[in-house]
Amino acid sequence: MGDTVKAFDALVLAGVAAVLGTVFLVGAMIGLLSGGDSITLVLADSVVASTVVGVLLLLTGGALGTDQRWARYLGIISFLIVVPLGFPSVSDPAVMPVVHTTVAVLATLYLLWRNPVATGERSSVDESTSATKVGSTIR
Repeated sequence: MGDTVKAFDALVLAGVAAVLGTVFLVGAMIGLLSGGDSITLVLADSVVASTVVGVLLLLTGGALGTDQRWARYLGIISFLIVVPLGFPSVSDPAVMPVVHTTVAVLATLYLLWRNPVATGERSSVDESTSATKVGSTIR
């Protein structure tokens, strides 16, 4: 069986997921400690939603960083959740919601287009010179 092959884009997406996940977790902690004041780092003005999405994004970053085959699907789900929850207000758009929603849309589209963790091909062995046909050289 072929092993999984991690490309550079998997590391980039892992970094993006880790940064966004950390931002949402820190925002949730600040929102929890601030006593209910609305801040821009909390998704949909909900500390729970921000915490869940932050943990999902950190899991996505870890899965992409360690070449898990299911990382693409978790990434699509995680980044796709950010889009409706983090969509900025039309009347008063703030910079941070626009940035993380744009990054999440781009990451989702990229993951839908290409799998950054691919299965490598099996190496082809020439049977005429193979150790099983000629005999083992290890004694």
